[in-house]
Amino acid sequence: MRLDAIDYRLPDATERRLLLNQLSAAFVPGRFACITGPSGTGKTTILSLLAGVVTPDGGRVLDGDCNVAALSPQQRSAWRRDSVGLVFQTCRLIDVLTVADHMALVARLRGQPAAQATGTGLLRQLGLADKAGHRPGQLSGGEKQRVALAQALAASPRIVLADEPTAALDRDNAAIVAQSLRDYAERCGAVVVSVSHDSVMIDAAHDEVRLAK
Repeated sequence: MRLDAIDYRLPDATERRLLLNQLSAAFVPGRFACITGPSGTGKTTILSLLAGVVTPDGGRVLDGDCNVAALSPQQRSAWRRDSVGLVFQTCRLIDVLTVADHMALVARLRGQPAAQATGTGLLRQLGLADKAGHRPGQLSGGEKQRVALAQALAASPRIVLADEPTAALDRDNAAIVAQSLRDYAERCGAVVVSVSHDSVMIDAAHDEVRLAK
């Protein structure tokens, strides 16, 4: 994926404040990239642009030859469903579903029956095999983050976007998550991009994109 001369303005009290100015960056299949930098430099906004959740005020968001920013909202939603795995900073799990149910839900929504078994394998890899029957209210913040990651990777998306996926994790579990993202990029030839301040994540990444104010 590629950001090409991106301008993005945030709504302010009296005007739209320029956050990103002529930003260009490339994210290469098979490589894990970390976006770093001080608060307020637009790190999470870049993930939102790459996911087609928001559109730029200028420039292009390119997935191959497709300008995602030029698609209609319905087309962007379909593209995101088919191509992107998202890990949000706040884990968006469904209270009434168990961890195992979340893996089954991915398989159903993506139309990929094999995703349920893949998700179960990822839970084992992330140290959550004994949590399959638990609901989100029975999990710690770090466990929820790892469930959200397993859910994002279960359908083998070719683009993975993760916002601070180790924020609630101890160093050992952060290392497992970081290595899982790197391994996924290499094994699947996927574009993997994460926002992180965590040195464990940055050290595991192939590439660092550092933003400045």
